[in-house]
Amino acid sequence: MQVLLLNPPTLDDKKFIREGRCTQEQGVWTTLWPPISLATIGAVLERDGHVVKIVDCAAQGVSWNHLKEIIDGFSTEVVIWSTGTPSASSDLSLASFIKNHKKHIVTAVFGTHVTVLDTQCMESYPELDFIIRNEPEITSKELVRALQGRRGVEHVSGITFRNSAGAVVSTPPRPFVEDLDSLPFPAWHLVSIECYRLPLRGKPYLMIAPLRGCPFSCSFCTCQTYYGRKLRKRSVGSVLKEIERDISRFDVKDFFFWSETFVIDKAYVSALCSALIESKMDISWTANSRVDTVDAGLLKLMAKAGCWMVSYGIESASQRVLDEVDKGTTVEQAYEAVRYAREAGIKTVGHFILGLPGETEGSLKDTIRYAKKLGLDLAQFYCAVPFPGSRLYERALREGWIKNSDFGYYRQDYALMELPTVSSRLVNRYRARAYRSFYFSLTRSFRTLKLVNWKDVGRIWSSLKDFLGWWRRRQ
Repeated sequence: MQVLLLNPPTLDDKKFIREGRCTQEQGVWTTLWPPISLATIGAVLERDGHVVKIVDCAAQGVSWNHLKEIIDGFSTEVVIWSTGTPSASSDLSLASFIKNHKKHIVTAVFGTHVTVLDTQCMESYPELDFIIRNEPEITSKELVRALQGRRGVEHVSGITFRNSAGAVVSTPPRPFVEDLDSLPFPAWHLVSIECYRLPLRGKPYLMIAPLRGCPFSCSFCTCQTYYGRKLRKRSVGSVLKEIERDISRFDVKDFFFWSETFVIDKAYVSALCSALIESKMDISWTANSRVDTVDAGLLKLMAKAGCWMVSYGIESASQRVLDEVDKGTTVEQAYEAVRYAREAGIKTVGHFILGLPGETEGSLKDTIRYAKKLGLDLAQFYCAVPFPGSRLYERALREGWIKNSDFGYYRQDYALMELPTVSSRLVNRYRARAYRSFYFSLTRSFRTLKLVNWKDVGRIWSSLKDFLGWWRRRQ
């Protein structure tokens, strides 16, 4: 079959990342991620004999109207696209737009939002034919096989659809893929790789997914909706072969090791880093970590293997807040994790969430001071969002903290919840103050400029203009 895979456009031309737990507008450093879920679905479908086209509308600047031309030119039979909570209305409306253009086309979506609210989404958008729940690759393959007539769609696990009587039906959930090595490498040949550049450095990069699943219990996170709780690991040999493929075929040597938390299994990370060192592959890579899963020795090994930046989910300076959201870390551990990385020569990014349960004006002030004292190179400040699929969503509904049910406001740059201890207005104000306080100083500006690859001045200037536009929109 002819299958079109999309990171869809939005009606207002905003650019969204829709990747597992991360469903957000283009980031503060104007970075869009290579669409690894789409690329892996594409590889699975190609291996099954289908003709696949991937269009990342955000990265390629494709509008709704331009999408018509792409559909016509490709003779599309099935369109499958990623979705996110803040863009849900636009994402799901695309089904009607496609059906009005070509009624015979089968429409299907995936993502955490539609996984959790599958019945509601199907009932609200009658032109939507299928929802692919949870991890999307194998379910996409089985759905397309069923559409070819190999068997009825009712036998496909992990989908929601309408039966012949028009009733919304959900088939049993599909087990998560146990043998990740059985999945083909992402089909990056179907993607415009030049669209994806590292922030500040300006170099092209790709994503590598060594792990799936997260055993931790952070109440604000939706990652288990997409990849489950159980940690699943690819073999080190498979990861190395993919990196070798990407270097030789796509001439890419910069990578983002994508996972819920890259440093969970220290022995696995150590083995991977040792293998990278032994292979003598000249690569640079970034990864994420909790602050309680790293140590000095491991970070030194990661640096030797090519890691130049690590992102930490720090969240708050308040131990009370961390405990209330079941983060499982301490305020002191962040100091250690940042120091270990700095000693290893690895740059650090700290991620902070403002407006979590238990937040007060005092803890907001403390978090801003804390972010500046930690010794971070970069920081991101988000507003707490009760995304569907998280325990925070269930609690916020139960406690009456959500005053606006429009999912367009479920954005990480906007405080939605009205907590008994702090107002959404105050959280929004402190988020803007956090960015000003962290970045607008001579010391911080100098530290940030040291990260810039000045060989690509044109792209850096373009990114700077985009950043200033982003800043003005949020004031």
